[in-house]
Amino acid sequence: MTIRKRLIVRYVYQLAAAGIVLLVLAAAIVLWMRQRFSDIGIEREFAPGGLSRMIQEADASPDGLLRFDPKLLGMLRQDGGWLQSLAEDGRVRQAFNAPADLLSRYAPGQLMDYWSGKASFPYRLFIWIQPRDGRLYTMLYGLRAPTDDLLRRAMDDGSLSRAQLSFPAATVALLDQAGAWVQVLDRAGSEYASWRRPETAPNSYTLTELAMRMHNGDMYNASLDSRYDARTGLTWIVHVPVRGADGEAVPARSFTPETVVLFQGIALFLLSAMLVVALLALWYGYRYGGPLLHMVERIRRMGSREDACESAQGPKPASGKKGKKRGDRMFAEMMGTIDSADEALRARARERQAAERHREEWIAGLSHDLKTPLSSIKGYAHLLASDTYRWTEEEMRQFALTIAEKSAYMDRLINDLALTYRLRHDAGAASLEPADIGALLAQSVQCAAAHPGYGGARVRCVMPEQQIVGRVHAPWFGRVVENLVANALIHNPPETRLTVELLERPGGGWQVDFRDDGIGMDAETASQLFERYYRGTDTDRAPEGSGLGMAIAKELVQAMGGRIEVRSAPGEGTTISLVWTSVASAEDGTERSAIA
Repeated sequence: MTIRKRLIVRYVYQLAAAGIVLLVLAAAIVLWMRQRFSDIGIEREFAPGGLSRMIQEADASPDGLLRFDPKLLGMLRQDGGWLQSLAEDGRVRQAFNAPADLLSRYAPGQLMDYWSGKASFPYRLFIWIQPRDGRLYTMLYGLRAPTDDLLRRAMDDGSLSRAQLSFPAATVALLDQAGAWVQVLDRAGSEYASWRRPETAPNSYTLTELAMRMHNGDMYNASLDSRYDARTGLTWIVHVPVRGADGEAVPARSFTPETVVLFQGIALFLLSAMLVVALLALWYGYRYGGPLLHMVERIRRMGSREDACESAQGPKPASGKKGKKRGDRMFAEMMGTIDSADEALRARARERQAAERHREEWIAGLSHDLKTPLSSIKGYAHLLASDTYRWTEEEMRQFALTIAEKSAYMDRLINDLALTYRLRHDAGAASLEPADIGALLAQSVQCAAAHPGYGGARVRCVMPEQQIVGRVHAPWFGRVVENLVANALIHNPPETRLTVELLERPGGGWQVDFRDDGIGMDAETASQLFERYYRGTDTDRAPEGSGLGMAIAKELVQAMGGRIEVRSAPGEGTTISLVWTSVASAEDGTERSAIA
């Protein structure tokens, strides 16, 4: 498939996926808006929507009792209502927020008269019958608005005289306590009289406006209750302001709660759509713009013939982890070709740099480490050749011993440098053969600890009961043990003890721990322990102090398929572990590179 077709197919898929995401978001927002509309309707008038939700969302026990949602019960109390669950014989099984003047049992005809208004009942009644789980639940919901008592008291105690409305002191106290004001309308809906009406309140109402104010009191932030007096033809209205949690009157709203929820839903969808578009744009920029700019930059660098140093250290290829492209796979062919060409150029540059660096290191290290012993040899040679003094046979023998010692040090140092160079360049790799690690380790430790400069039996070797066989190169393994023993005993006080322990790892493999009780190291020293010349050289020490011992040990362990670890702290000694987690193979280049 050509790149053009790939782009078309990919864009269609991605835009379709974005459209599906937007549809899912829209569906979620619509569901949220429906839930909010339901909550608003229940808050405004609990029955019948609240009753249906209470039964649907309640937890039912085997005996038919219901445990309602505390949130819905709170809305019921806020609405000023009460709830009774009736059995088929009219007995009250459960009651919630029920006042004391309610009956505990209703006769069928009695309840019907209360419900239809044929008999006097102090509450407005709603009967809700709903089946659930094979049972038929009958709920009786009653409500008496807070304004009912005020309206009844105002009509009973109010006095109308010449379009003036007045109340006794007790009634005034009740109205003041509620913050209420009263209006009396004639048959046309115009104000006939009023008591403490605010200046901003209307003085006439149409039928529609009066119904809107009674139903949407939260929009006007005032609860309105009215009653028509058929004897006089007047309509009495009581207004009670809605108060917030702090008891203060809430100002009137410009929009109904439903309108606010609608605006919120639209705004939420628009924000979600903008976020999806922004994420899609960022994703396009990263997946397509990034690879294109990367290829242009790579081609520019390759075409400008920049110097080898910058080419070797420039941007890495577009290939990321596990071979995946940093851009889209549709650019894999072009990017792969560019990567191959650029990597070949940079590999050659790296090889040249590495060869130059190793050559400089070789020369610098060799000149640095040979200067001091060579100076000693040169000085003693001048002394022996001088005619100014006559040396005794003992003095000449001492001079010869010093010259021989310095010459041996120089020979060992040259061999160490050559060995590290070969190891770092994978030259001179030795074959690994199965060996009894316990026997080989014991022999190597015994030879290393026998050095006269280490001061007697300071090394203890601990072996496991079972035999451990591993693939190593015996001379290299012995050299590693010799270097680690020398490092522990030379760079610690004379009383330091060293324990060498061979362990079998639980998950397979084996390890050797070199654990001393010496002065320990800080984190910085431990991190640079295997760097060449980190401790420097001092030809007054034993030959093991050339500064290459630990670097050689690390290179040899890695060449044999293992790894080396250090754990140390000042004053707590040092533990160096040689770890082989699997059977090593000298030809296994993958394992060696992973360990290194």
